[in-house]
Amino acid sequence: MKQKTRWLVPEVVQTSNMDCGPASLKCLLEGFGVNVHYGHLRDACQTDVDGTSINTLEKIAVELGLDAAQMVVPKDHLLMDIPGYLPGLVVVRLPNGNTHFVVAWRNHGGVVQVMDPASGRRWPSARRFLEELHIHTMRVPPQGWRSWAGGDDFVKPLCERMLRLKISDSLCSEFCQFALEPGDWLSLAFLDASVRMMTALVSSGALRRGREVSGVLQKLMWEFAQDSTCAFALVPENYWCVRPQGPPGIKIMEAVDSAPEQLEFSGAVIVSVKGVREAAEVKPSSENLSRALKEPPVRPLQELWGMLRDDGLLAPTLVFLAMLAAVFGLMAEALLFRGLIDIHSELATGVQRISTMALLLGFMLTVFFVQYPVAKVQLMLGRHLENRFRIRFLAALPQIPDHFFQSRPTSDTAERSHRITALRELPILGGGLLFKALSLLATAAGIIWIAPALAPLVILMAVMQILVPLVFQPLLNDHNMRVQTHAGALARFYMDALLGIVPIRSHGAAESVRREHESLLSEWVRSSYVSLRLQLNSQAVQLIVNSLLACTLVAYCIHFQRASPDLLLMIYWVLALPPLGEDIAVLIRQYPRQRNTLLRALEPLQAVRDKEEQGSVDDGEDFCPQQPAHLCFENVSVNASGRTILDGINLNIAPGEHVAIVGPSGAGKSSLAGLLLGWHKPASGRLLLNGAELKGELQARFRLHCAWVDPAIQLWNSSLLDNLHYGNNPNKSLFPTLEQADLIKLVASLPDGLQSALGEGGALVSGGEGQRVRLGRALGREHPYCAILDEPFRGLDREQRQRLLGRVRETWKDTTLICITHDIAETQNFSRVLVVEDGHIVEDGAPVELGTRGDSRYAQLLAAEQGLWQGCWQSADWRHLHMNAGYLTESGKQAEASVARQGAKECTEVIGEY
Repeated sequence: MKQKTRWLVPEVVQTSNMDCGPASLKCLLEGFGVNVHYGHLRDACQTDVDGTSINTLEKIAVELGLDAAQMVVPKDHLLMDIPGYLPGLVVVRLPNGNTHFVVAWRNHGGVVQVMDPASGRRWPSARRFLEELHIHTMRVPPQGWRSWAGGDDFVKPLCERMLRLKISDSLCSEFCQFALEPGDWLSLAFLDASVRMMTALVSSGALRRGREVSGVLQKLMWEFAQDSTCAFALVPENYWCVRPQGPPGIKIMEAVDSAPEQLEFSGAVIVSVKGVREAAEVKPSSENLSRALKEPPVRPLQELWGMLRDDGLLAPTLVFLAMLAAVFGLMAEALLFRGLIDIHSELATGVQRISTMALLLGFMLTVFFVQYPVAKVQLMLGRHLENRFRIRFLAALPQIPDHFFQSRPTSDTAERSHRITALRELPILGGGLLFKALSLLATAAGIIWIAPALAPLVILMAVMQILVPLVFQPLLNDHNMRVQTHAGALARFYMDALLGIVPIRSHGAAESVRREHESLLSEWVRSSYVSLRLQLNSQAVQLIVNSLLACTLVAYCIHFQRASPDLLLMIYWVLALPPLGEDIAVLIRQYPRQRNTLLRALEPLQAVRDKEEQGSVDDGEDFCPQQPAHLCFENVSVNASGRTILDGINLNIAPGEHVAIVGPSGAGKSSLAGLLLGWHKPASGRLLLNGAELKGELQARFRLHCAWVDPAIQLWNSSLLDNLHYGNNPNKSLFPTLEQADLIKLVASLPDGLQSALGEGGALVSGGEGQRVRLGRALGREHPYCAILDEPFRGLDREQRQRLLGRVRETWKDTTLICITHDIAETQNFSRVLVVEDGHIVEDGAPVELGTRGDSRYAQLLAAEQGLWQGCWQSADWRHLHMNAGYLTESGKQAEASVARQGAKECTEVIGEY
């Protein structure tokens, strides 16, 4: 169902660097009158640290009622009215090379109305917007492309492009008929490429529209008709939107095959929206989408007012009244100066004059001392607002879902935490805007009061003080966004360079890094220069407009008031209007940034679990299970970033059973553990714990009584003792844990024993020692309900791994245990092993049974591991070096052979001297 779109696209600013997809989709939906909750929409889009996929965005847009379709179109067709691809969600490329989603809403005669989630609404030129597009190449069969390109969606824009070159209608029809008659892909693609080349030649000034272009195009078509195999010799490859598939990096030969198996079609990627479907067709497939439609949208200003109201309305009311008094005080001050001019002849004695000046000075100080406590109260409100938010955040922290933090980059979460301090600026910003607006209104009213005949001109000047800066604001925002994007690319480059400084120096890559830095820095300087020049131009325009209006208004004042005492006061007030208007424009320009900060600060509070999932872990009876966990996966699937990472998992783990999970990297092994711990939510199916669905409060209680070992577990920058006691009973004897985790020697080697600090992230101990500390922390857990070991012995040698695994299994012999490992040999002593590949459990059985089957995947993985072991550690082609207690030694026959080779080399050198 076609629906008329809004003229202005709604602004939706993303709250995280990876949220451009959900923010753009929310903008499209609200542009067509469909209001959705941003947080639930983000969860439904499966957004994580890698963002989301355009396939997921298209699917959700359709489910929420939009008539949307994803397509790839030639970029010069994108903005045309025929067939009308806009509005739509478009993929662009940022200066740092990353892709980004924006909403292209309308094309206003060469200026595109774009909603960029990173900055808001902006108005780039059509040419510049087309340069920003990400060009995607896809493979299509020749028949499929020809079938689509032969329709109106391709032919009509092609004719429109020819008409823009002033080619006659009859000649356009002749060209199209010639291209469509053969029924193959090449003739139509050649005409498209030829027109594109003609457009480029006209833009460069090499050809003129009309007769010259028509003549050249006719000649090209005639030569193509004579020999179609030389198509790419007639028109260079960069003008073609479709070409035969070839090896990467290899240019197409001059002779081209007219019947290739596959074509490479390049164009802009867009999810085009034609309108809104009927309400009966809207059937959300997930709970998150249903909630997104039902819950009211977030209103940041209402949330802000609620926080201020929690502290009482007395302070905001006093601030408003004090500002109103300050504004009238400033006006009264000007009137007093004007009155002083009237009575100066009446002040005959020096005492009278001094008294009058003292009274005037006292009034000025009174106005100042009214403004001073107002500013102080504003600062106090800002601090209270920040504190109020921090208190609410800490109270809500246990109820925020795990995936909220798991799906966001660590850098984004750290930046969000740092920017919370910006909340204290909001009362100052609001108060400043209120004060300047009241001052502007009062000043204009004062001029009109003195000279009512000047009212239209005064009102015009007051409006222009705000209107002129706001006209330039979209363009300034656009260029400021480019500067910020380049600055962000530089910041990430510096971070990557610092993290990789050792390999950069080791491999002599400093010159390559320098060239890349020079390129990024040049782009940043160029964009900064353009932005600064635009700011100066906007200020110059405002200065010229203000000067003209001020001169006109002063001339009118002189004409109407002549040489009256009111003239000086009117001129003073007239000249005060431009600075007030400029201050208001500056404050208004800060609103989008402050609103984005407020949204980012409020987002964690909006992500609190639903009421049915809420519940404090400490409420009610203690969760002390007497039996090990019984886990059951019923057709569970998990999606992330638009792809399925687990699909159709059916698994039953009996109480007290020890299960090993193996498989190649990226198969989905850790995702199984993530389901149990709450990092992932099932997209379909159910996960049961002792017959109850594992979610909400039950999952929180389950984790309290679960032992988890993973290399990603944080080691705190505190003592070894604190790290081992973290989350455990500090009164429990620590010696058994130290012995079981092989930590006795580590304690003895540390300078302060158990009180030795481990450094940030465990940086002061080795990787293997840090992993044993994590294991010791898990072993300190009393009566665990379930043990989840994900690569628990990474960084340890094979002998130590086997010894520790034996101890762990003995310690938790009656506990349900899940061990995820890449060491296939470790799993042979388990009673059950699962082989996971591509998100599926492909094998499930006893290791002995699976290992004896030659066709089993488990046997293949085991054979590959054994082959690598024999080829490396038992081969004479390798030297075996052993590091022990800081000493490097070489053992075995390889050491003798090495000594023999060294002796032979020295002997050869001696003989060579003679």
